[in-house]
Amino acid sequence: MIITLKDYTTVLPKELLASAEKNKVRECDETEKGHFVAYVDDGKDSYDVALNFSGNELKTHSCDCKNGNTFCRHKAALLMHIAKGKKVKAPVKAKKKENKTEYLLDQVDAAELKEWVRNLLQKNKDLQLSFIHYFSTISQQYTPEDVKKLMAEAIKVVLGNRKTAEAIHMKKLVELWTEMLAPVVKYYKSNVMDESAFLNFHTMLEEVITIQHKIETTSNKIPKFIENLLQSAAECINNLQIEESWEKAVRHFIKHMFSGKGDVRLHYLLHLNNIASVSEFERKEKITDLLVKQYGNALPDSLVNGQTYTNQILRIVETNDLFPRYYHLFKPIRYDNEFNIHLIKLLVNNHHFETAEKYCRSQIHSNSRLEFNVHYWELLKEIYTQTNDEGKLVDIVAELFPYTYDFDDYLIIASHMPEDERKKWRTKMLSKASNASNSHNDSATVFCFRLMDHEENYRKMIDYIDSHASYSIIAPYFEKMIMADKAKLVEKMVNKYESSFWINIERDKENEACFPELFAVTEKYYTSEYLKSIIASFKKDRPYNSLNRFMTYISERLRDRE
Repeated sequence: MIITLKDYTTVLPKELLASAEKNKVRECDETEKGHFVAYVDDGKDSYDVALNFSGNELKTHSCDCKNGNTFCRHKAALLMHIAKGKKVKAPVKAKKKENKTEYLLDQVDAAELKEWVRNLLQKNKDLQLSFIHYFSTISQQYTPEDVKKLMAEAIKVVLGNRKTAEAIHMKKLVELWTEMLAPVVKYYKSNVMDESAFLNFHTMLEEVITIQHKIETTSNKIPKFIENLLQSAAECINNLQIEESWEKAVRHFIKHMFSGKGDVRLHYLLHLNNIASVSEFERKEKITDLLVKQYGNALPDSLVNGQTYTNQILRIVETNDLFPRYYHLFKPIRYDNEFNIHLIKLLVNNHHFETAEKYCRSQIHSNSRLEFNVHYWELLKEIYTQTNDEGKLVDIVAELFPYTYDFDDYLIIASHMPEDERKKWRTKMLSKASNASNSHNDSATVFCFRLMDHEENYRKMIDYIDSHASYSIIAPYFEKMIMADKAKLVEKMVNKYESSFWINIERDKENEACFPELFAVTEKYYTSEYLKSIIASFKKDRPYNSLNRFMTYISERLRDRE
């Protein structure tokens, strides 16, 4: 919102200016050119206010009242004080550089200039339209039908019957709209609580969006135009000091949230959320309450963009820390796992375990493939862990284990099985994990190593060292494997293949970070001569193969010590 000393009365809400009139400005000083500070008395309270101008345009402002983040009535009081010249020192004007255009305008004959302008307007229809509305609509009162006609005129002049438009055409159209509709916008920004002013503003936005859908273009001028209009409107609404006026301005957008085409005006939803985001908690709460009540009475499933509507309402409720109050309104959305998982996590975090379990079960029941259930099983695991429901927990981790290979889950499941059944199940799960490891499943590889460690079978663990086992997985058990079989381990390490096809940058960083640790253990159990001979044998037997990165690291470290 641009505020100047000349047109602040058309930009700032009348309600704000009326409220500012009741404040008293004292000790107003211009500390440097364009920078004003003063005390503003509001009843028995007094506030420090500062306004900083560049020319006539207000650039920055501050006030130490609780509404100082908006353009409060104390700032408005000082602005009016300065604008009326009560404490303004006349700035020393610097001599302007001579401007050729201004010089010619001063010298040219008025009749000759008028003729030149007439010819220019005849050749440029967009300038002609701009000229007409600039000089003939200053005091006109608009209706929604007037707004539509204005916008249609601009479209006809700039686009004609085009179905596609270049960026230059959209730029011209938006510039023309901005100029022609300036009185409509200014009137709304000064009267944001007035319904007729809102209806003109609303009509303008609707027509802009209609054109956006009709015209094929790569330009982003129209979305940016809409964004700027709503942003400036939000600033004006936030500046309202009287709660009744503020709520009226907000309710206009609530009332027009739904179009007649069975969808939600999501730009209004975003607009209201932007207003809430910079408001005090009481106003955040009010906007959220209005939106949620409206959502509760709507039928999102019957709306064209109902799923997006539900997602946005949940986001607003969560952002404003009001989920505990409204959690009961939200239900899972079929085939929208991202939303459903997020909703259930919120329920779990707020200890609504029964509802969370119900939603998990309903999604599992509707899924056609077991792998789609993994996230919901994980959520159920969290629920049963927090509620100490051991019986249900065992059943869920048994379902989950073949997809996660979580070793702690393995122990839980195994502890609830008879010994003979446990042995068969252990063999089956280890075989599945080994196959999954060969398909580059890191969780399965980690499980194989952790199970061998649990069973203290480190010689067997060496068999799992292959191209799929990263060095970071091997490192915790490296010394134990050396102690189990030194010769077998070094043979596995020197022959470990590394496929460039499966490079993982983050894992590679982890691998290289553990090389010094692995080398220190290697030096502890193998002599330098032995390691050199092993490396030399590899190069001799496989002249076309490269050493893996760890053995290359060892070779370089040994060479550095020579």
